[in-house]
Amino acid sequence: MDIKKRLLPAAIIVVVTFGCVLLSRFTRVAFFLALAVVSAIELQQVLFKAGQPMSLCVPIVYCVLQAALCWFDAPAVWMVALYAAAAFAVMFWAVLKPERGAKFAMVNLFVLMWPFLFYAVVLHAAASNIWRMTLVLGVLGTWACDSMALIGGKYFGKNKLAPVVSPHKTWEGAVIGAASAPLAGALIAWILHWDFGVCVVTTFVASCFGQVGDLAASLIKRYAGVKDYGHLMPEHGGIMDKMDSMLFAIPVAYFILYLF
Repeated sequence: MDIKKRLLPAAIIVVVTFGCVLLSRFTRVAFFLALAVVSAIELQQVLFKAGQPMSLCVPIVYCVLQAALCWFDAPAVWMVALYAAAAFAVMFWAVLKPERGAKFAMVNLFVLMWPFLFYAVVLHAAASNIWRMTLVLGVLGTWACDSMALIGGKYFGKNKLAPVVSPHKTWEGAVIGAASAPLAGALIAWILHWDFGVCVVTTFVASCFGQVGDLAASLIKRYAGVKDYGHLMPEHGGIMDKMDSMLFAIPVAYFILYLF
């Protein structure tokens, strides 16, 4: 693995991400909407290799409408109603086009739930008044967890976590990663003067869900027989490869902070 080839794209990813997130509410929503659209394209290509039919129209239109709802501060019930309408549209489309079969309906209902319902929550979190805390705790907690899980697994890993889905992940690495996330939360609380307990709990829970998200995304790749979802970023794969953990961690962080 060429470190230099990884560092330059990583630096570009960080600069673009922070620029879009910090610039304005509009750029935050537009940024995550763009990620959702690219993810839809990547997922369609992966599922096509697995022989599973997926429509691009439904998830993209769904995410665009969810972005519009969160932009105009629509009540949460509208978010749920839109998801129900999208699910209805998939089933009705399958009924009108029976030659597509039940497989078409089931696959598209699945991708509507994951990852695009999760993207919808991320969009709403990015447009909310707690976006800063949500993204900082969700993202940095997950980064800390992933980094320490990698190191912990390398030096202490003995028992495989999910050998079929992700052969290199170990229980020891997962535990070390999960234990590192609240330490990152405590550091964030100290630097930004946020509530200590909220930061520690949020980073820990979000990072645990993030690890599950990583494995869930890997499960689809193994099923399709591919290494990465895409090749948009050299040495880093596609957007789905970078968002797999975040699609679980950010919504969980958002819900916890919303409750607090």
